[in-house]
Amino acid sequence: MKRNLRAVLILSVGLNLVLVLVCWLRFARKSEPARSPVRTPSAPPVAVGVIEKFTTNTVVVTAAPKVQDWRAVESDDYKTYITNLRAIGCPESTLRDIIVADVNELYRHRFLLTFPLTNRVEYWKPGDALANLIDESHVARLQELAKEKRELIRTLLGTDYSSEVELASIQMDVFMQRLLDFLTPEKRTAMKELEQKYTAKILNTFKDSVRGDNQASKAVLAAKDEDALKILTPEEKLEYDLRRSNDSMYLRVALGDFEVTEQEFRNMFPAMKQFVAEAGVPSLMAIVRGEGDPREQTLAARQELETALKSALGEQRFGELMEGTGWYLRDK
Repeated sequence: MKRNLRAVLILSVGLNLVLVLVCWLRFARKSEPARSPVRTPSAPPVAVGVIEKFTTNTVVVTAAPKVQDWRAVESDDYKTYITNLRAIGCPESTLRDIIVADVNELYRHRFLLTFPLTNRVEYWKPGDALANLIDESHVARLQELAKEKRELIRTLLGTDYSSEVELASIQMDVFMQRLLDFLTPEKRTAMKELEQKYTAKILNTFKDSVRGDNQASKAVLAAKDEDALKILTPEEKLEYDLRRSNDSMYLRVALGDFEVTEQEFRNMFPAMKQFVAEAGVPSLMAIVRGEGDPREQTLAARQELETALKSALGEQRFGELMEGTGWYLRDK
């Protein structure tokens, strides 16, 4: 019994000595003078996972991780920034990714300063999107900025890595930001991913749709709408469809040079969406070309479209639409 008690006391004293040693080491480390950073921008400190272990034959004690101030690495001068990254052992591939991403963001900012988001896209006007993307002054400035960006990255890294994110894609992102300005950035990203998910599925239904079989496309679009409503509210979904859906594109193409107001477009959209769902794209194209659609199975859909458009526009404006577009809703 005494022998066991003596062993416990020895172990207890040993543990206490270890703990005293650890506490002294921590106190000594805190009392060391702090090193002055290279610069002090607004970036927050970054915790670096450096773990120090003190091992005995009875206990392993882990000290708190050291905190490295990222402000000591960053610099407004790219060459200094690269030197600092290499000094802390940053791998070259990671260094390259950091610098390229930083330069891309720099030139994105410069593009926005050149072409600020001062007006929204007039989504109801045919060709508005195309006009914004092919403006000659935009293209010329884009080429200048792209050349500057490539030369800067080549100077810093010795090789041109800028093709990974070109300014043309930035321009498209800016356009989509204007088009979908009613959504948060998070919802815009989520809807972009949703569009990518359903693109191939929708393309696979085109062959059947051209033949007049809309069942496959209806099923895919219904599933897409259901998933979209998991991201958007019903009000946001309507605004998104008015700007981004295939149905809104069909309506803009079908209107051709015939000008409508935003409210008229919004009033016409539900009727066109319903018609495409019931009669299909081939029937719409036949009507737009002024050929009519002699198929009996689309007659009810065409009659519903005519009634809905008259209700949305009024008799006089509906007559102007028929004359201005050459649409032919009746069967021959």
